[in-house]
This record gives sequence, structure tokens and C-alpha cells, in this order.
Amino acid sequence: MTHNQTITRIDHEAPESIAALKAEEQLFAHYDLDYKVRFIEMRGPNLGLRVLEVGSGKPLLMVPGGAGDAWPLAALMAELKGWRIIAINRPGGGLSDGIDHRQVDLQQLAVNTVSTVMDAFDLTQAPIICNSMGGLWSTWFALEYPERVQLMVQMGCPALILNTSAPFFMRLLGVPLVNGFIAPMLQPKESENALEFLSTQGSSQEAIDRLPREAAEAAYRFYNLPTYLDTWKTLISTVTTIGGGRDHFQLSAGQLRRVTPEVLFLWGDTDPFGDLQVARLAANLIPNASLHEMQTGHLPFLDEPAETGRLIRQFLRENSPALAQPVTQAVE
Repeated sequence: MTHNQTITRIDHEAPESIAALKAEEQLFAHYDLDYKVRFIEMRGPNLGLRVLEVGSGKPLLMVPGGAGDAWPLAALMAELKGWRIIAINRPGGGLSDGIDHRQVDLQQLAVNTVSTVMDAFDLTQAPIICNSMGGLWSTWFALEYPERVQLMVQMGCPALILNTSAPFFMRLLGVPLVNGFIAPMLQPKESENALEFLSTQGSSQEAIDRLPREAAEAAYRFYNLPTYLDTWKTLISTVTTIGGGRDHFQLSAGQLRRVTPEVLFLWGDTDPFGDLQVARLAANLIPNASLHEMQTGHLPFLDEPAETGRLIRQFLRENSPALAQPVTQAVE
């Protein structure tokens, strides 16, 4: 692993990297998913993005939340067989190179990340499926390049929408000295308890218990990579203060009114980042938006992957003939 002021280059041959890759392989094998890995060099800033490509068919772009890891989307990918899924590991996540988010223009980084991946895969346009921080990034991209976004599925509360923020314990990551005590709590000490953090995301214990041991092992390995804590600390300190989200990064009502692609919100009733009142307001502000309220937390694709997949398939089928349900997918 090599460093400069802004970028941390990942050593993919390091023992911790190899362990994470093995855990990812086992997780995808559990869901019977074959995938390819592509490394893309992004410019401005210059860093390597690790992108996963799963399946074949019409393309779907996935932009994950959190620190940027794509592996948590594996259960959802298994529900979307018949499409070509292109899943970005955002800078700092999923063995993409790390970045100090405080040293860059975050909105430009977001737009550049999505456009770089789309260009690398020769995608003029594509539907985007996203979550949380990935939802914020995808909305910024849709505002700048609306013609490139066919449809958009927002799973869970998009980060910083309509004066929402991260839960208080996460905002403490942006507080110097205090974050030295909080940050290690984000790194599981063993795989057996690596998924317990999901309770802070509004997931029920029942939903957590349903997840396979391979998901716990992936969480343990990826959340102990050397870039993980730096990603969280610099990202949270960039977009929030102890009092809430920074105004500069909030998705305002005016911005939502300018979102032109068709949007589906899949929003859980125990989402700690934003409640259903926020969800209903957001869906009313976006001209072409619909809302499906779910009995999940912030991560419906983990809590209820089958229901989430069914709703996404239905949304794609109803809103774009070109994205009609593949013949390989069971008819609902």
C-alpha cells in the first residue's frame, strides 16, 4: 500500500487483500454468481477503481452506499439474474484505491466516478440502482447528466436528502480525538459478530440471522482493510458536523424537483437515516417518482432481497420496454 496526500494505492497482493478477495469469492459462490473484475484508472484524481461485472444482458449500474463496498449487493444481484450488473466499488471501498475525501471536491468525485465507469463500459445510458451515499452520488450524477440515467432505484434513504443526516454515533467519526475511540468500533474483531452493526442500520435481528456466514466473513475481511477507517472518517467529516449534515451537500427540495429520470424509492419503516415522512416528501418532489414502503431498515436489499428484487424487476419492466423482464427470470 502506497500513500500520497490524497490517494492510498491498494496492494492487491497483501495478505489482507487476498483474504478479502477470497471472502468475496465465497459469498458470490453462495449465491451462484459468476463475476469478473475490471480495474479502471480514473483521472482527476488519479486512482484505481475496482468494478464487478455480474451476468449478461441489458446493463444495470449499481452504486453502493457505506464506505463503497459492492459485495453487500450480492444477495440482490442473485435476484436480478438475466441482466448485466456493473457494480462500482466507490473510492475507498471494495479494494478500490482509498481517498481522503476532505482533499477533493466530493460532488465532482461522485460524478466523475460514475461517468468514468459508464465510459469504460461503453454505456451511453443505463438504469442506476443505489443506496445511501451511493444514492447521493447517483442523484448528483442524474442532475448533471440526466440523459445518461434511464431509471433510478433508490434503496433506503439517500444520504443527506432533505436535511437528513447520519445517526449521531456516525457523526462522531468527524470529531477529532473522539473519532479515535469511535472508529475502531466499526471494525469487527471476528467474523462471528461482523454483521451485528446492521442493527444500527435498522435491520431486525431476524433479518441479520438470515444472512449467510459468507456475508459475515466478507464483512469481517473488508471492514478490516487498511483503507476502511480512513474512508469512513474522511467521508463523514466532509459531509457532516456533530450537529447534522453540512448544508453544502444536502439534497434540497429544489434539486429534487430537477431530477428528471423515473425514480423508485424502496424505503424501510425503521430506516434510521430518514423516516417515511421524508420518503413521502421526496417522492412528491421528484416529478416522476414512486415510493414503496417496506418493513426493513436502511438496507432493504439485505433485509428483504427477494422482495427488493421483485420490486426492481417490476419497475424495470413497467417503465422501459427495452428493459423488459429477461426470459430467464421467473414470471411473478
